[in-house]
Amino acid sequence: MDRPLSQTYLIPFCDDSTLIFATAMRRLLIEAGVKVDLALYEPEAVLSARQITAYLPQGDFGMLTADGLKSAAASGQYEALVTSRVFEPLKTLLELPAFKAVGRRAQIIGFLGGLDFFPERGLRNRKHCDAVYLFPKDTADRFEVDMLARKDGTAPPLVGFGHPVFLMPPPQSFEVGEAAGATGDIYFFTQAISPSTKRARLHILDMLIAIARANPKRNVWIKLRHLPSENTDHLHQERFSYPELLDMQGRKRPENLKLTACTMAEAVRTAGVGITCTSTAAVDLLREGVPTMVYLDYVDNYVDPLAPPMRSLFHKSGLIKSLEDILRLRHSAPNPEWIANMFCHRDLANDVVKTVARLRAAQSAA
Repeated sequence: MDRPLSQTYLIPFCDDSTLIFATAMRRLLIEAGVKVDLALYEPEAVLSARQITAYLPQGDFGMLTADGLKSAAASGQYEALVTSRVFEPLKTLLELPAFKAVGRRAQIIGFLGGLDFFPERGLRNRKHCDAVYLFPKDTADRFEVDMLARKDGTAPPLVGFGHPVFLMPPPQSFEVGEAAGATGDIYFFTQAISPSTKRARLHILDMLIAIARANPKRNVWIKLRHLPSENTDHLHQERFSYPELLDMQGRKRPENLKLTACTMAEAVRTAGVGITCTSTAAVDLLREGVPTMVYLDYVDNYVDPLAPPMRSLFHKSGLIKSLEDILRLRHSAPNPEWIANMFCHRDLANDVVKTVARLRAAQSAA
């Protein structure tokens, strides 16, 4: 690599989504030769010790107060601050012309938090960043046009495409045929607030019980996003958790139907096939080449606010399946054009480094 080691980048996190982003982004940046600090943003921290240990077993992260975050952005300690959430103190700083004029401040690189069903607010929160990375690709293209059309006298952010969790799968990943997904564990990936009703979740449980009984030699895992006792202060509060429903209903659970709160990395190691309703875990599965099915015909789907945007985002993917397909584990390869719109090049970190260098050069020349 023909460039010197960059100054340190900072990535803050506060909850499970931002922690997943932070660890994935750090790994890519370190591979690109960048030194990275992670820091827990204390004012919005809603993580249990178990969740932090699962992703950061070495405890290699710092702590940030609101003042500490502002200092990290403005003091020149960091070359860039890369974040999947524009925390309020950071948003306030970015709206100040005086901050934008600080010579050695960190360049603020804003990513989306994940697959965003309602991106308008997220785009507004990131419009004052120095650069933004968005996806799907058509969203990034549309945002760039909108920003160039601004007439408020401020320079628009540089716009990139991508996310560290949404890296392009290897082209040979999607095997089609009877052999694909015929072995290995079967995973259902939950989402905290969707399906939204008790009836819908009982329907999902009955579906998983049927799959477990039809595949007695395979483990069928209900992959929880968090344990019922965790994330109690999170914005999205889960009602009718699957562990509680299993206990309450007294359903006879097949021995091979199990619960887990393992990390996504652990799940994909043994997954032969993955199923979800509205969880962005579908993207993690595709990235790792795991046969993936999206089920949206569950009971009460018409009152679930996440079902329509999930259907809209995935309707060209070829992955939305009927109940019969799900019960028979009848999956198919995703549409390549949809994959190209959703997943970014695997050289994302080097692109970020070039963007930071470009921003720094423009700031020095101003």
